[in-house]
Amino acid sequence: MSLDFNTAEEQFDGVTSDFTPIPEGEIVDVLLTIRPGGAGPEGILKQSQRSDAQYLDCEYTVTNGEYERRKFWGNLTVAGGSLDDQGQSKAGNISKRTIRALLESCYNVQPKDMGDEAKSIRMLSSYMDLNNLLVKVKVDIETYNDKENNKLGKVIVPGMPEYKQPTGPDGFAKVKATSVSAQTDISSSQKTTD
Repeated sequence: MSLDFNTAEEQFDGVTSDFTPIPEGEIVDVLLTIRPGGAGPEGILKQSQRSDAQYLDCEYTVTNGEYERRKFWGNLTVAGGSLDDQGQSKAGNISKRTIRALLESCYNVQPKDMGDEAKSIRMLSSYMDLNNLLVKVKVDIETYNDKENNKLGKVIVPGMPEYKQPTGPDGFAKVKATSVSAQTDISSSQKTTD
């Protein structure tokens, strides 16, 4: 048996060799991947080493444009940590707003839309429903241990001037077919055109 790797791309070719952060304020389409950590329901969450907080470990991969294939990471705390006056997780409430925006960005739902279809899109059967969402985001930079890294700045949603439904590298956007009465969740793809 012979395996020929002559036509494979070089290890550090083009954009993959650039480890500088994406410029702060850049707006990009990303694919959200949830990296399960063995904690919480279905083992989807990660457990903090310093507190009772549990979070989603999120990887964001730019799907197209100048920064295609570049990645950055972030956590969305969904339980535990500091509590507010009602006994709810402060970070968890912030993450709920972010998750809502992620769903609205992916599925082109106006934030003020409280119709049955929009409400159904904002319902999840599991945190893994967030896996593989295509989302439009504004990138920020944070400094940690004297090194600059990208982070999620803001989710861009319908109604914002920068919004255009995000697409994957194939030019397709995600659509979510919903049946409000049955609460079903069937994902498919739809090609967007300019």
